[in-house]
Amino acid sequence: MRSILLLVACGLLCLATPTAAQWPLNPAASPTTPLAGSGLGAVPTPAATAARYRYWEADPDSLRQVLTTQRADTARLRTLMHLVDVAPLWSATNPNEEETAELAVLSARLSRPEQRAYRLLAAGNCLYQVNVVAAALDSLQAAVAAFDRLHRPVPYVLAATGVLFIELNQREARGRYFFEKLAYYRPRGATENMAICHHGLGGYYLGRGDYNQALSHYLQDVPLYGSFNRSTYYNQLASVGARYAEWGNTDKALPYVQRAVAGLRRHRRDSFYAYKVLAEVQLLRQDYPAALHALNQALRPLERGREIYPWVKKKAYIFLLKGAVLLAQQQPQEARPLLLAAQQLVDSLQLPLTASVGNLEADATWARYYVATGNAARAETHWLAAYGKARQEQRTSLRLAYLQELTRFYQQQGQPDPAARYAVAALALADSLNAKQGALHVAQYEIEQADRAQTARIAGLRQAQQQDAARARRQRNLLWAVLAVLALIGGFSFLLWRSNRLKQRANEQLEQQKAKLQVQRDQTTQALTELRTTQQQLMQKEKMASLGELTAGIAHEIQNPLNFVTNFSDVSAELMLELQEAHLAGDGEEVTALAGDVTENLTKIRQHGQRASSIVSGMLEHARPSTGKRQPTDVNALCEEYLRLAYQGQRTKTPLFEADVITDFAPQLPLTNLVAADIGRVLLNLYSNAFYALHARQQGSQKGYQPTLRVQTRQREGQVEVRVQDNGGGMSAAVQAKVFQPFFTTKPAGIGTGLGLSLSYDIITQGYGGSLTVESQEGEGSAFVLSLPA
Repeated sequence: MRSILLLVACGLLCLATPTAAQWPLNPAASPTTPLAGSGLGAVPTPAATAARYRYWEADPDSLRQVLTTQRADTARLRTLMHLVDVAPLWSATNPNEEETAELAVLSARLSRPEQRAYRLLAAGNCLYQVNVVAAALDSLQAAVAAFDRLHRPVPYVLAATGVLFIELNQREARGRYFFEKLAYYRPRGATENMAICHHGLGGYYLGRGDYNQALSHYLQDVPLYGSFNRSTYYNQLASVGARYAEWGNTDKALPYVQRAVAGLRRHRRDSFYAYKVLAEVQLLRQDYPAALHALNQALRPLERGREIYPWVKKKAYIFLLKGAVLLAQQQPQEARPLLLAAQQLVDSLQLPLTASVGNLEADATWARYYVATGNAARAETHWLAAYGKARQEQRTSLRLAYLQELTRFYQQQGQPDPAARYAVAALALADSLNAKQGALHVAQYEIEQADRAQTARIAGLRQAQQQDAARARRQRNLLWAVLAVLALIGGFSFLLWRSNRLKQRANEQLEQQKAKLQVQRDQTTQALTELRTTQQQLMQKEKMASLGELTAGIAHEIQNPLNFVTNFSDVSAELMLELQEAHLAGDGEEVTALAGDVTENLTKIRQHGQRASSIVSGMLEHARPSTGKRQPTDVNALCEEYLRLAYQGQRTKTPLFEADVITDFAPQLPLTNLVAADIGRVLLNLYSNAFYALHARQQGSQKGYQPTLRVQTRQREGQVEVRVQDNGGGMSAAVQAKVFQPFFTTKPAGIGTGLGLSLSYDIITQGYGGSLTVESQEGEGSAFVLSLPA
């Protein structure tokens, strides 16, 4: 009995098998996942969450195997600390006295801050093994307090403390202890310890038959377990379903159990408990085929090392539940062999009525069997035995169920006196429970959660109403504005009519001015011709400026391999002279070594020559006129290519200029149909403007300023988005409003034409149906966002 209770305290352990050297000495050092809305801590990264799962889901047997291979004190200490964190502290079959004793010695030898806590833990273990439970409890409580001062999570040590309270029959003291600990851990965001406290309080209220409070605590420990142990999380979902089923609300129970089954199967964990609870729920719902199917699935074989529950215990529960299903189907003869097999396992293993796996109602099932076969005497014996065990183990819910069964049994046997006695006891117990937890059989915690969600929806509706009212006011204002415009149009119409009348009277004056207007028309035509010529020249100048940026970048790129070719050629010539001298001197080894160096240099010359050839090929490719034919193009590669060319072009103009260039390209970005030369021209213009802004701000000699350009690609709502952001001088709102207008520029005269952004805007919006926008704040930089259909 003692070993079973202690195994309950240690919870359901997941079955990964990591190496002990992978874990930190203090699991509290890893990020802790806070409850949603608690405001405690930061949201952990996926890598930190995965590491946390690996730590708390480690398999104790695997850790013990690692321990047998370790000799160094530091390595053994790390593994023993991990083992105590995730494994049962002790049990009748595995006391672990040597492990906890060695941990206490090593922690003191290596001056670990946890040495006092581990010494208390080892002392509690020894006291428990000699059956001094009260002193063991005091030592274990002191160990938990020592761990708390170090902010170290020890959920399973905390759970074992609660079990010792049960062994001493101090259930009220156990409840107070977990209340105090929960109040201590909650403001500190100690997720692992909070989960155990809620679980312990759920068991406390369950023992009192208060399903409302029990489920409220179980529902709160579910998300906490989900942050560090997935197997326990899904089994806790199944436990919530089991409690709802016991309470009589199978409609609430079924979704929880189905989620637990799906999660455990997806993660390939031992799903015996979840399937067993599912079978119990389906039995209560009288869906007997579904119950039998769930029981068959509960005994599915698992990979070695993934079993949580012993196989023989599983069979005891499954045989008993299958017998119960057959009895419910009025098939007592088929149920008898299963009940006999289950009873044999119950007797040989000394299985209790209640355990972590659930209720093992052997006597109640036998009583139903004998009722079905007409043996009233043996049925009465088993009903009374079942009720006696429920009272002994203080299971209020089972006591009520068995009282009601005894009442029905004696009524059917024509014995009104005992029937009335048990009916009165059942009614008193049921009234006390209903007075505490209501008649809806829904946990108050879920009702409160639903109320909070409803409050949030009401607030959203109120906000929507306010927005609708503001929208209505804007529409009224717009209506008045339209009416005012119509009034103005009417006034203009009257004026035009009057003007026409005046024009008829002024025809003679207009004839006189005709000659003068003709002269003005000729002058306007000539000015327009000159303006178009100037515009063409400016557009050509902008294209040549872009070509100059591109050419400068390519020239800088091709210069590097040419320098390598020249240097290696000079070195090879010197090596040939040395080779000739060595040959004349008859030094064969020196000749061989020099010949190898020459060969290596020629290889490098060839490599850098090929690199220069590829750059020239790329330059010729860019030099070809655009065919206008769109082809699937890698936008990430296009952005990176023109970014490099623009940066080298800026370095060519201003050799001392340097900037941090950061790229954040979305992986697996789909190919986009476009003309690479067109989009390259747009990107080159955006990059060049950004580098100009960075250089201009750098020239201001601002202390601590570091020029930075960030290029980012993303896919959003069917669009491929390119974001070019700099931390230059930025633009005012007035400049942003005119930045895409032709001939508008903020650069000094002779540097910019004012057509670059205008042409880029036309290419993106008119040529591709995309968008080009600017986001800027004066003094903080600018960001141009280019969006193309994917």
